[in-house]
Amino acid sequence: MLRLQLSHYRVVQAVRIHGTVSAAAQALGLTQPALSHQIAEAERRLGTKLFARVGRRLRLTSAGDLLATSADAILMEAGLAESTLIGKFGATPGEVVRIGTFAYNSYRWLPLFLKQLQQQWPNLYFEFITDTTKVPIRSVLDGDVDIAISAGNLSSSRTKVFSLFNDELLAIAALGYPTAPQSYMLAADFLDDPFITYSTIYETGFEEELLWRPAGRRPLNYLRAGNTEAVIEMVKAGFGRSILSRWAVQPYLDEHQLVALRVTEHGMPVKWSAVVRKSHQHSKLLEAVCEQLQTWCQLNFSHLGAQ
Repeated sequence: MLRLQLSHYRVVQAVRIHGTVSAAAQALGLTQPALSHQIAEAERRLGTKLFARVGRRLRLTSAGDLLATSADAILMEAGLAESTLIGKFGATPGEVVRIGTFAYNSYRWLPLFLKQLQQQWPNLYFEFITDTTKVPIRSVLDGDVDIAISAGNLSSSRTKVFSLFNDELLAIAALGYPTAPQSYMLAADFLDDPFITYSTIYETGFEEELLWRPAGRRPLNYLRAGNTEAVIEMVKAGFGRSILSRWAVQPYLDEHQLVALRVTEHGMPVKWSAVVRKSHQHSKLLEAVCEQLQTWCQLNFSHLGAQ
């Protein structure tokens, strides 16, 4: 299993060529903090130092020199493979947009939107990134994804945010599973049962910020399922309760596979947004995609939100 991504090899190669973080970051279209984070992440994954700072410049360690030499060969081979495939099959080079959906993978509606988008831009292709080791805005700033879709406050001086639609968080349980005596659930109602979650990483806009912290208490027993579909399947099987957004669970509610209650007496609204990095080399294209997504969501998700 590979520990590094191509982006890490590009960073090592760029620093070797340019010698400083600022020059390498400019060449790659990244911010200096984002490039420094990529270096630190590569060193963490490999368990060794790749660079040593000498004044304002970075010098490759022996491990870094080995990786940089490999980077030349790897990136050259990847470029050759792409050129060969494009030439062999007569394909037109396209732009790949990486969309971070993270653990919320119940995007049944997203392929339909993207299919419509490709009618306008036939050479635009999409990849879905579901890595949950970083919060969404960090993934955007570090260049791991081009567009992140998430809830909560995603604003930053270095990002542009597009509001998509309003939603609400719901407490879900299996059919017949004991629920609160009232028509809603409070933080205290979750304490005695396993709480099934897709990630234990703190994210703004979800139950950690909106429920557990204000109440000063949280479940004692967490079960990490990895993504929302796995959470739903474990809840259906009676392993515990969870909290997910309405749009993620509505199909299961319509088919009477789950029961759901509001979280707190007045509900727990959330707003979904798309975010891009302002300094991205293709920022105009990404912003155009987000504007189209914004319009599409407003037409199709006006029924969501607190009910």
